[in-house]
Amino acid sequence: MEKLYKNIFIVLALIGVLTTSCEITDVTDVDPVYQVSEDKVITNVDQAQTVLYGVYGSLIDGLDYIVYMPAVTSMMGTTMKPGIWGGGSENAFFNNDVNPDNYYLEYMYTKMYFLINNANHVITKTAALASDDERKEEIIAEARFLRAQSHFYLLRLFGEFFNMDSEYGVVLKTEPISNADAQARTTVAEVYKLILEDLDYAIAHAPDFSNTFYASNLAAKALKSKVALYRKDYATAATLAKEVIDSNERELEETFGDIFTKKIDNPNEVLFQTPFDNLNDRNNKAFMFRAYFGLSDEYVALMETDARYEAAITFTSAGSIRNNKFNGATYNGVPLTADTQYFMRLAETYLIYAEAMLRANNDIDAAKTALNTIRERSANTLVTTNDYDELLNAIRTEKIRELGTESGEEWFDLVRFHIEGDININDYKELSSETRLILPLPIQTVELSQGVIKQNPGY
Repeated sequence: MEKLYKNIFIVLALIGVLTTSCEITDVTDVDPVYQVSEDKVITNVDQAQTVLYGVYGSLIDGLDYIVYMPAVTSMMGTTMKPGIWGGGSENAFFNNDVNPDNYYLEYMYTKMYFLINNANHVITKTAALASDDERKEEIIAEARFLRAQSHFYLLRLFGEFFNMDSEYGVVLKTEPISNADAQARTTVAEVYKLILEDLDYAIAHAPDFSNTFYASNLAAKALKSKVALYRKDYATAATLAKEVIDSNERELEETFGDIFTKKIDNPNEVLFQTPFDNLNDRNNKAFMFRAYFGLSDEYVALMETDARYEAAITFTSAGSIRNNKFNGATYNGVPLTADTQYFMRLAETYLIYAEAMLRANNDIDAAKTALNTIRERSANTLVTTNDYDELLNAIRTEKIRELGTESGEEWFDLVRFHIEGDININDYKELSSETRLILPLPIQTVELSQGVIKQNPGY
């Protein structure tokens, strides 16, 4: 653990030298010219490993991945609302009416491209090494996993991820930036194609699972199952989710509350997450998740009849509501305002499997069994319905109860289910237009591209 923190945070300084931000914002807000000679940056596998640590460090450098993305998507959904310090910028997400000049957009957008650019540096330079070291392919695979995850996050926030025929994908980056020329968006289908190619490579070449802080072939398989669900390739989603579950490399925590008390202390069901500690990473997530981003009234009401209530929600002595999932974390017994971000945990994989089996094969029994595995762990009554529509809605609702306030998954489910005709999203969040199913691109990105990058419709 100590070695991990040391490596990640020392290398952040190196990555800052490699890809320093510009004053003028292009599509990635990353300086197009490296500040050191490229041919001297990665000349052996050990150097490649060092720079890879820096790519992981991009996940925990700042609040973008850890706080902003999970918070704003949860506000767009139904589980969070602006906190007592929240203002107009936060309310815009809660009201599903975000303007292109909202500063959260630029923070998230540029950070994801910053990580992608660093990953591309690792991928291209490591691939060029003349080395038989087996670690070479693993390093490339881990970097490609991180690139796939960021491209996927960009697509579902800023692209029409639900329409395979849409021209409104995102800008794909597969090489380190070498000039300041704007690059046009690619289609949704092309974005998914690269994401799947990267994940397939990671499944084939990434290390076996050994640590929640690093990419593994198991994490890649779990993420691919999620991507397949979004692509409506339900058969593939079900197959991959089942393989992850049956691998027995991860298992559900004994109780729901254990997920949020163990955190980084030997968690059983987490597939990929960010580290944090008292020395290196005081990311203030717990503070931000009460001051700027609070629990929605709807989520609190939903959880009142759920056995997970006390593990998910708590109150101060003065009666103020707290998000108990990210409240009072400790490191070596020291209370922290910092906390982790679970990018994937096994419970979500069970629910992906449940939905995918139902949609792909109309397999009521398999879907219900997977769903009830999660409900049994949380000490809730089991679902007994054999009605397709009721079961599908039960799976969607279960994801809110299980994953609510963690990563905004319920928002993306609302969009997906709405597009499929399973629900009317306006019954849950009143949208002024269908264009509000996705966010606008940051205004700087569009304006500085001089017409090369098209803004999303309706913005």
